[in-house]
Amino acid sequence: MATSLPSVVVPSDSWVDLYAETGISVGTQLIVQNLGDYNARLVESSVKPTMNSGYNTITPKSFLTSGSSPVGSWAYASGGVLLQVEEA
Repeated sequence: MATSLPSVVVPSDSWVDLYAETGISVGTQLIVQNLGDYNARLVESSVKPTMNSGYNTITPKSFLTSGSSPVGSWAYASGGVLLQVEEA
């Protein structure tokens, strides 16, 4: 088993590029766990999304797996959260 990556901090009301934060290559399938106490929005996009972008909600303590070859992956949380992001 590979060593886990450091958790990604998603500050309140900010978009965070999960690939840039983790160093994982864009296009690699991700599995994300919400370690925080608030819901987070996850968006597959090659550019910073807007609040009107389609998204998936990841609730506290749950996991979400990206598509098989995403063009990018961004996270947002109004309350701020920690996400554990790994290669799937």
